[in-house]
Amino acid sequence: MARILDRGLPLYRVHPVDEVGLVVDAEDYYREFYRAALRAERYIMLSGWQFDSDVALLRGDEAAQAEAPVKLLKFLDHLCATRPHLHIWILAWDFHLVFAAEREWMQNIVFEWTTHERLKFRFDDNHVERGCHHQKFVVVDGALSFLGGLDLCDDRWDDRRHSERNPLRMSNGAPHKPFHDVQVFVRGVELASSLAELFAARWERAGGEPFSVAPPSPAELDRVRAHRVGGLLPLRAAEAALSRTDPYGSPGGPLRCTEVLALYEAAIAAAERLIYVETQYFSAHAIAEALEKRMRADGRPKLEVVLVLNIGGETLKEQAAVGLAQAQNIARLREVARETGHQLGLYYTLPTCDAPETPSHATYIHSKLMVVDDRLLTVGSANLTNRSMVVDTELNLTVESETPDDALGASIRAVRANLLAEHTGGPDLPMVEGLVAHLDAVAQQGEAGSPQAGCRLRCHPSPTTRERAVLALLDPQKLPFDPDQIEELDEDAKTDFVSALGHRTRELFASRKDKG
Repeated sequence: MARILDRGLPLYRVHPVDEVGLVVDAEDYYREFYRAALRAERYIMLSGWQFDSDVALLRGDEAAQAEAPVKLLKFLDHLCATRPHLHIWILAWDFHLVFAAEREWMQNIVFEWTTHERLKFRFDDNHVERGCHHQKFVVVDGALSFLGGLDLCDDRWDDRRHSERNPLRMSNGAPHKPFHDVQVFVRGVELASSLAELFAARWERAGGEPFSVAPPSPAELDRVRAHRVGGLLPLRAAEAALSRTDPYGSPGGPLRCTEVLALYEAAIAAAERLIYVETQYFSAHAIAEALEKRMRADGRPKLEVVLVLNIGGETLKEQAAVGLAQAQNIARLREVARETGHQLGLYYTLPTCDAPETPSHATYIHSKLMVVDDRLLTVGSANLTNRSMVVDTELNLTVESETPDDALGASIRAVRANLLAEHTGGPDLPMVEGLVAHLDAVAQQGEAGSPQAGCRLRCHPSPTTRERAVLALLDPQKLPFDPDQIEELDEDAKTDFVSALGHRTRELFASRKDKG
C-alpha cells in the first residue's frame, strides 16, 4: 500500500532527519528548550502565538540548580550578553483586541527596548481578515528544531501527572488549570533550514529587516549532534514532511495554501483500522465531512475512532466561537457511527486527585495531533477548526512508515499507547481492536467511582440537552468566529479589524499606564 505522503499531496517540504520525537507537556518542553538554547552560539528563532516575558522555564529543584536565569526574557537576554555572536529573533502574533485582557502589556517595549541589541522582537500583523499568526516553532543554530502546539507563555506549564494540585503550576503568582500539549523535536539541518527560511520570510513580511543565516559549520554540527533531549518519545523516522496553512503562501506560495487540510483529509480517507486524535477544538466542518465520508464508504473496514477533546469552551468567547460547532460535529458523527457500525469514542480527561478529593475541572487539552493506523503521525499548531484549515497560519510535521510493523510504525504505536496511558492514568494501551469499547469501559468505571487506578478518562457528554436546544435554532457554521473563507488578499485594503487593532490596543494600554 502506498504511503499517504506519496499520493501527490501538496506538501511544503520533505526532508531527511537525524532524530525526531515527541516532547509531551510543558515541563519537559520548557526544560528541553532551555537546554537547547544554552548550547546556542549563532542564533535562536522563536515563532509563536504568544510569549510572556516572565514565564519560568525551569521550576522547583531544576530552577534552584540552574546555571542561568530561568524566566524567559531574562534568560534570552543573558544568552545574548554572554555569547558574542548570538542573535535571537522573536515573532509573535499582533493579537486581536478580544485577547487584550489575557496578554502582557507593552510587549514591544519590554522585549525590544529593555534587552540586548541582538535580541529582536516583532509583532506580526501580516495575516488576512479575521486571521492570526499561529505557527509555533523554534530553530537553534540551524540543526535543532521544535514545533507543535506549545507557546512559551503563562498558563501552559504542567507535568504529565496533571495533578489537581501542583505548587509548581503557577502563573503570575496564582495556580492555573492542568494543561496537556505536545511538541515535536527534530535534529536535522535541512528541516531546520526550511524553518529558518519560513521564519525569515514571515519576519520580513511583518516589517522586520531582511536577514539570512548561514548553514552550520562542521564544528557546530558536532556540537548540536552531541546534544541529547530528555523525556523524548522517539519516532524512528528517516524523513519528515512539513505542511502549512497560509493564505499568503509565504514563502514560495501558493496563495490560499491549505496543505494541512489536504493532509488531514487524505489521512482520514486512507484509514483502515484506527484514527486517534487529540485536539483543542473540533469545529471544522471539512474534517467532520471527511470522517463521515470514510465511515460511509462501502466495502471498507470498520474503524476505531478515538478523539480526546476539551469538555467544552471554557469561556463565553470559546463557546460562541467553536463550542457549538464542535457539539454539532459530535452529534453528526455519533449518528453516523450508529448507522454504519464504526466504533467512535469521544473523551475528556480529569486531573489526578488524592482520594477523596473531587477534581474541580477537567485537564485542558491543547494538543493538535493525529495518528492513523499506527503508521502516520502528524503534530503541529493546527486545531481541527475551520480557521486552522483555511484562514490562520499553521504548521504541522508528519512522519509515516511503510507499514505499522516496521521500526517507525512500532514507535508511532508506542507513542499513541503512551499518550493514552497519560489520559487514562493507567498502563500503555497499544491495542487497536476493541480500543473504543475498552476506553468506554474504563471511563465508565472511573465515573462510577471504581477503585480501578483513579482513572482520569471520561466519556464526552456533548451534545448536551442545552447544546441541542441551541443547535435547533441556529447553524454555528454561519457564525463569524470560526471562518472557513478567506477575504480578498488585498494587502492595501486591510481593515482596522486586522491591521490597526493591535496597535490601537497598545496605544490604549500606554494611555492607561500614563494615567495610572
